[in-house]
Amino acid sequence: MSAPPVFPPPRHLTRDLAVRIRREGGVATLTLPIVAALLDASGRLRIGVAAMVADIISGEAAVREALPGWIATLGLSIQTDELPAEGHLTARARKIRKGRTTVVFEVDLAHAETGIPVGLSTLTFSLLPARTDLQARATWAEEPAPETDFATGDSGFASPLLDSIGFTVDSTDPAVARAPKTDYVGNTLGAMTGGVVAILAEAAADHLAANELGGATCVRSLEIHFLRLAKTGPVRAEARTIGRLESARIVRVELRDEGRDDVVTTLATVVVDRARP
Repeated sequence: MSAPPVFPPPRHLTRDLAVRIRREGGVATLTLPIVAALLDASGRLRIGVAAMVADIISGEAAVREALPGWIATLGLSIQTDELPAEGHLTARARKIRKGRTTVVFEVDLAHAETGIPVGLSTLTFSLLPARTDLQARATWAEEPAPETDFATGDSGFASPLLDSIGFTVDSTDPAVARAPKTDYVGNTLGAMTGGVVAILAEAAADHLAANELGGATCVRSLEIHFLRLAKTGPVRAEARTIGRLESARIVRVELRDEGRDDVVTTLATVVVDRARP
């Protein structure tokens, strides 16, 4: 097993998630242990966590496609059935298309213990020029070891995921939520990771829909467009219902970096359904 890579730092959400990547026969499989801190109000894995897992496994593959350059996530979509409540989630990425400026991957998500498919994510990455300030992250570009375990001896969650990333809902407006940009949720470009942006968008939409539907809810799909990096923070999520179904809401979420003149960083469309028994 390889030593933990330079990125992420010792105290980071990726390490607390305790993801492990195994590489065999040219195929990389990421495994995520499902713990109580990662569950939503329906008692199942948060879709934002599944989106972060998809971003990690496809991002690793995209880095190697970009050599000697680097990458940034441009778009992420994810659709799920019932995500599992226990056991492990697995993710496998496959390249769909590589162009001059972008590369596209699909990520299959499944319940490890049963082998049942539970979701599909499509991600588009921008191919960036090589930069000298990224040399310290070169471990990502080297030939990978058969297995990488991101957890360290003290990894794990002492509180629920949303508390761990500093997610808060505005005290006067249920449609507004915030999260700080810290090293704990940062990426190699010094911004909030795409996976954490997905979690923030999901949680903001979920909170608004739960207020409207009057009960436990479950996010079924996310469609995210990354416009700018959220480098300063706090990042504010503003949710607005744009569609009403009998048991679901379609919610648009706009994310802004309050520390960068309130610039819009991300747009998301989220489908939130009533939780099934």
